[in-house]
Amino acid sequence: MSLGHSHSHESRWHLLLAELGHHLPYTLVGSLIAMAGVWWLATQHLNNGRTDLLLNQAQASFHLFHPLHVCLSAIATTSLFWRRRRHLLGAILVGALGTAIPCGLSDYVFPYVGGMLLGQNMQLHICLMEHPQLFFSFLTLGIVGGFWAEDRLTGSHLFSHGAHIFVSSVASLLYLMSFGFESWMLDAHFIFPVFLTVVLAVWVPCCISDIVVPTASAHSPFWKHRSCPPAEPAQ
Repeated sequence: MSLGHSHSHESRWHLLLAELGHHLPYTLVGSLIAMAGVWWLATQHLNNGRTDLLLNQAQASFHLFHPLHVCLSAIATTSLFWRRRRHLLGAILVGALGTAIPCGLSDYVFPYVGGMLLGQNMQLHICLMEHPQLFFSFLTLGIVGGFWAEDRLTGSHLFSHGAHIFVSSVASLLYLMSFGFESWMLDAHFIFPVFLTVVLAVWVPCCISDIVVPTASAHSPFWKHRSCPPAEPAQ
């Protein structure tokens, strides 16, 4: 391995660690706000003995917040790639794959595994497979929105990333409540482990989706001679 290649590899790891460290405080705050809001709304039903109503509303809300999460993630991922590399097909591919995989990890896999580790009988529900029309409609909307936002709104990727963190936190909590762990807020022993589960579910996949994937992909040699020059900044 050459010295230059080794230095480049180390720089990528430093960039990844720096981005993760930079975004951790935002993830903690966003997760706390989301957890407080979901906890307050959910306990209103539980205190009234309406567990069945809570479950129905949690599942319905998950199928709202998960598509919103997909859309916001696609906006952030697509717009950041498009800002760094003007390659249409590349932006679409990175926006799609850089959204679908991290959002699946954040909204399905992490909450499912976290619930199982906490002793709950979790159900694995994957909207990508069970509700493809819902998933791909919002994914397409987000990719198109990423192109539009980057060309017209200054700092669009930062706004969508901030909203992405909050919506992702709510989606992860709603997954826990909808598919096997609806009563975590009634047992004090579970509150902090659930908070850690949500932080991990949001922090790692969302940073990978919004920052690492589009930045690394835009600097890939694959796109070097396949892209248009960056657009001139708006006057």
